[in-house]
Order: sequence, then C-alpha cells, then structure tokens
Amino acid sequence: MSHSPKISIIVPCYNHANFLPARLKSISKQSFTDFEIILLDDASSDNSQAVLHQFAGQEPRVSVTDFNSDNSGCVNDQWIKGVNLAKGKYIWIAESDDVSDSEFLEVMIAQFEKAPQIGMAYCDSMIIDESGKALFRYDFSCEDYISRWHQDFVMDGKSFIRDHLVFKNVIPNVSSALFKTECLRAALNKHNMKYCGDWYCYARLLSNSAVAYVHRPLNLFRAHIQSTRWHDQHSYKLALVEKKIILKEIRNMGIPGALESISKSYRRMFKNRHKFKRIGRLYSKLDTIIKHNTRVALYGYNDIAEYLILGFYPRVLFSVIFDKAKAGTETHGVPVITLSESALDDIDVVAICSFAYKDEMRISLDNLQFSGDIITI
Repeated sequence: MSHSPKISIIVPCYNHANFLPARLKSISKQSFTDFEIILLDDASSDNSQAVLHQFAGQEPRVSVTDFNSDNSGCVNDQWIKGVNLAKGKYIWIAESDDVSDSEFLEVMIAQFEKAPQIGMAYCDSMIIDESGKALFRYDFSCEDYISRWHQDFVMDGKSFIRDHLVFKNVIPNVSSALFKTECLRAALNKHNMKYCGDWYCYARLLSNSAVAYVHRPLNLFRAHIQSTRWHDQHSYKLALVEKKIILKEIRNMGIPGALESISKSYRRMFKNRHKFKRIGRLYSKLDTIIKHNTRVALYGYNDIAEYLILGFYPRVLFSVIFDKAKAGTETHGVPVITLSESALDDIDVVAICSFAYKDEMRISLDNLQFSGDIITI
C-alpha cells in the first residue's frame, strides 16, 4: 500500500479453518474499501495458515501475515501485536470465526464523523450457529439496569461504565466494534485473562472516551463448541477472579457515583458464590443423561436456564422453556410456553431451574403424568 489506510482490520486466528472463508469474504466485500488487512495466526494445528496464505495471495489489501510458531495461550497478546502493526486511524478486530454485513465498516465509520468524542462504536449482533444459520439477537437485559439497546445511542464512557459495564460485559463480541487506534492502543496492556480480557479493555478505553451504539445487527457472532466461555466450576471461579480485577480497575478510576454500582456488583457475586456449585451439579446430571436427539425442556425462565442454554450450545438445543408468567416470549431462540400435558408429549427430559419451587414443580410434572426423566438442581 502506498498510503496509510483509514482502517486497519486485524484478523486473529486460531484453528478456525472451517470458518475463515466466510469471514475473509465478508471483509473483502465491505462497501467501505479504504483499509489494510493484518492476518495473524496463533500456531493453529488445522489448515488455517494455508487458508490465510491463499487469501493473502488474492487480496491486495493484505499488508501483514504474521504466524506464531508456538501458541501464545492468550488472545490479548494477538490483539497487542495487531495494534502495534496497524497503520490506520481506526481498528477493527475481526475475529476469524465471525462474519459481518457488507455495510458494517461504512456504518461504523460514520459514527465517528457524527460524534468525534467517541473512542469506539459497536453494533448489535445476530448470533449464528456453526453452519451460519441465524439464531437470535444478543440479549442485553440485566436486572441491575434499564436496557437502552432498543435504539442507537451515544453515551459518555464513564457513565456507561458506572451504569452498565460494572455489572455485565454489554459489548459481547469485539467483532462488532470499531475503535480509534490511539484509544485502543492506550487501553491494551499485558495480562493473562482468559475470560474477561475484552471486558477489561473496554472499561479502560471508555474511562477516557465516549461510546456509540448502532441497533442494526451488522455483526454475525458465531456460537460453536470452540467458543471461549466458562462452563464448569473452575472456569467460573477464574472468571470471578478476573471480574474482581475489573471492578478494582473501575474503582480506581474515581468515577462519580460508581462506588454504589461496584458494591452492588460485589454483593451479587457474593450472593451467588455457592449457587454455581449447585448449578454445576445440575449441568453434570444433564450432561450424563442427554444422548443424541434427546428432547430436553427447562422448567423456569431465569438465569439458571440461561446458563444451561449457553453452556450446552450447540451440542444440545433445548426444545422449550416452561414458565407461565413469561409464556409467549423466547430467549436465545428457545420458546417460552405454559406447562401442559400436551406440551410434555414430545419431551424426554425436564430440568427444573429453581431452588425455591423445585418440589412444587416436580409435583406439577407428576400430576401431568410426565413419564420422562426429571432433573432437579
């Protein structure tokens, strides 16, 4: 390239050969074209490097191919490497297993022109499965705040941290975001976080800049068996340790009004510290009993149900959630309906997702003469 591109696209890859063609095609087809592409691989053991090499030979905007001979064990290291190589004013970290709408960059770059004070802009995400089938939009809801993600917005970064990021990572996928290079470079630092490193980076970045959100789901966030998520007691504990580091970082920012939010977040962590052990036992019971094509229903629409849906996806697709109060809604593509005898006809296993009402729920299933397996927490 003879000039500095406006955007640097960093593609960090590890063992995503099956997903790379769709990802790379979605980059080449962007309607905004002034960019360079930096291809990184963290010592993949599959065919990823060959796919990346082939793409680099066909796409003239590829400026760097940098492949590790040994796995770094930390995606944050790849982010830092990519940012240090970037020449653009803006950076898009396009994860190698995701896909984007062709207008993603065009829409995102416009946010910086409309609101120069922002350090990052991100959009809604459509969750897709391994085959690329659209499943559902990301669920931003949380009982600790009022959701604002039903429309576009621009928000002061410190307020965004205090009101939202202190409770939950509401920027769920880095592929959905475009960053000012100077802001991202300042926010990144060396660490070994496995589960919350992106969350930590966003908090640091937004302590010094504003954020813009676009309601259109221009990012397609792929959920698959390799996706990094905590799913057992050890990983849950590690994620909690990382969240405590984030809360300490936020506390040190001295954001007005943040101490109350931080205390509330700590209280929730403390309240739930033993809850996961029981949820983990429920998860293990289900994992043992579920076979191929087993039809599983969840009884109770709550955070326990959410954990099971995300933890088992995509190996297990739950058929339905029984919850009279929330019937007619859905979560992560799973419909919520009222419990009935006819609804149980096609169900093999029911997992009861309640501590307080598990006995009453079992009696309800017995009264409807459910003959399948019942798993309780």
